[in-house]
Amino acid sequence: MDDDRVEYNYETGWPNNVVSGVLRSISAYTRQDRVRGFKIGITNDPERRFRDGYAHAYHKMAVVYQSESLENVSELERLLVEHNRELADNIISGGGGNYGDPPYYLYVAMR
Repeated sequence: MDDDRVEYNYETGWPNNVVSGVLRSISAYTRQDRVRGFKIGITNDPERRFRDGYAHAYHKMAVVYQSESLENVSELERLLVEHNRELADNIISGGGGNYGDPPYYLYVAMR
């Protein structure tokens, strides 16, 4: 089932090669005149994650990065949460959950 509240517009590659592009994407999605708040996270199933974890409080999710490497996705998540520390709803800069099998996706959920 495709959920039109989940948008796929992601980059791939080494975190240090894509971080500036992903930052620009997140900034475009999360401008203060468009959203009230946002959260950055990792999943291997964006639509399930949105449905089960965010649909009650967030209106949209944008998938901004994809990798077979959990280490790469985790590093990029850490950098992005740290960069958006004052704005994002994230309490810590990294989840640490069991994400299942690859591919892994980095997303921003918006409210």
